[in-house]
Amino acid sequence: MPVFDLTSGSVARHLSRLTAPMFLGISSMIVASMIDTVYIGWIGTAELAAVSFTFPLVMAVSSVSMGLGVGATSIMSRILGSGDRERCLLIGAHTLILVLLLIVVISILGYVYAPVLFRWQGASEEILPTTVAYVRIWFVGLPLFAIPMVGGMMLRALGDARTPGIIMTSGAVFQVLIAPALIFGFADMDGLGVDGSAWAFIISRAAPSIYALIVFRRFGLFGRPGSLQKMLRSWTEVLRIGVPSIASSLIGPVSMSVLMALLAAHGHAIVAAFGVATRIESLATMVLMALSSSIGPFVGQNYGARKNERIRIALSISYRFSMVWGLLAFAVLALFGNSIVGAMVDDTDVIRAAYEFMLIVPITFGFFGVTMMATSYFVALGQPMPSLVISILRMVVVQIPLALVLNFFMAYRGVFVAIAVSNVLVGLLGYVWARRELNRDILAGYPLSVSS
Repeated sequence: MPVFDLTSGSVARHLSRLTAPMFLGISSMIVASMIDTVYIGWIGTAELAAVSFTFPLVMAVSSVSMGLGVGATSIMSRILGSGDRERCLLIGAHTLILVLLLIVVISILGYVYAPVLFRWQGASEEILPTTVAYVRIWFVGLPLFAIPMVGGMMLRALGDARTPGIIMTSGAVFQVLIAPALIFGFADMDGLGVDGSAWAFIISRAAPSIYALIVFRRFGLFGRPGSLQKMLRSWTEVLRIGVPSIASSLIGPVSMSVLMALLAAHGHAIVAAFGVATRIESLATMVLMALSSSIGPFVGQNYGARKNERIRIALSISYRFSMVWGLLAFAVLALFGNSIVGAMVDDTDVIRAAYEFMLIVPITFGFFGVTMMATSYFVALGQPMPSLVISILRMVVVQIPLALVLNFFMAYRGVFVAIAVSNVLVGLLGYVWARRELNRDILAGYPLSVSS
């Protein structure tokens, strides 16, 4: 299949060409998640709190797949930029095998140890059975989610941004359509409640997964893997970038678990409010997520082709867009956030706490976007360690200690302030660090750090 050339033509045009389908896919998934939250909120606050406790674990497991996808995408885009398409596809095929093996192991472990994890987070015995039942169903369908996600990331490295968008959008639309029947019942069928939400997620991913496999085969990602030695060498390359990327991504869910434990001490309503607010946050920052995911393949291919000026322009555009979008998102949420939350839940305590989040955190979304662009830039160059260091500084050095202190003085609002402060400080660090690295590479030339 044809692959468009990212190393020539307008930088802004190529970024928009990569970002638009990804924005559609990410936004549809987040909107589906938001609507799902509304459905669960209609059941009750305790049920909403129960599902909110699953967010960190779901994020952590997704981080493993995404980390491997990031590693493969970084390598593949640079190899493709240098002209070796055959080796690029071989890396992709080997990565899909690795992802499948790891996801099966993770699903088994997650199914068995879910109760232990949620007790550690502070889930009460009242809501623990609901939380565990929900996430165990989710683990059953994890391969249907993980394989298309990783494969879609690799298609973007090959220049196909449209197919991943179709896969994500179709799954999300189907989920929204079937979830009400599974949650609340339909005709003579009784609803499954919270469990129905998990089943809707799994069932809705079945058809898009089949379509994804057909497309992967058409692109050549299901080619012969070759010898075990070649596969192990590919795995080593992918894991060299993937493991730090996974670690970087895992820091967020672990930190979120700590924050959730702090918030749990203030009651179910605060946990539910945090769950609702973070879903809205995801919706508000989805365009930044899409743009940061486009920076990776764009930088990788131009790095492989030694197009350094195009990388500088792309980063400059992404930074400025992040700041403008962050201010716009804050203005909208400050004006209408109360009404948005009120449309999702009818508990006044949940609405009040969620709106307080929106008055504190969203004003820093622009800095959060700058961090995402900077970390995507480093990973695209095959340098995952700066991204890991940035994540550690944001969560472990700044956010958690500050949250512990401010929670003592300001209760749950202190946790929200800690999130905002960490966004600003680490956003500035990411910008300075990425700029220095880019200037250094421009002066020294680009050593292509991909083994032949």
